[in-house]
Amino acid sequence: MANILVVDDDPDIVELVSLKLRSSGHAVTAVGSGEAALDALAARGDLDLAVVDHMMPGMTGVDLVRTLRSEGSGLRFLMLTARSQERDLENGFTAGVDDYMTKPFSPRELAARVAALLARR
Repeated sequence: MANILVVDDDPDIVELVSLKLRSSGHAVTAVGSGEAALDALAARGDLDLAVVDHMMPGMTGVDLVRTLRSEGSGLRFLMLTARSQERDLENGFTAGVDDYMTKPFSPRELAARVAALLARR
């Protein structure tokens, strides 16, 4: 079991992702913004992975990952986003994401990618 942070401003996506991750045996903390993610990370030192949306009001997912990487965070990041252009993927990986999935997505693929990322700890 892992402790996973889900960061997305769409409540339906948060619910779907959280449900799939919980059914896979993980504990999930969900927030709706990059700023709330920073607060959650400051409050909890036991998070293993974050599933992060790219497009959110205020701090984007790329900004969140870039900020945390610049602070030395070793947290694993899976970006889950509707942005699928090559430059979007490049921006995500340059910021420091470990994997990238586009919406719409398969919940089974999400669970498999999360498992793979966690196995690399």
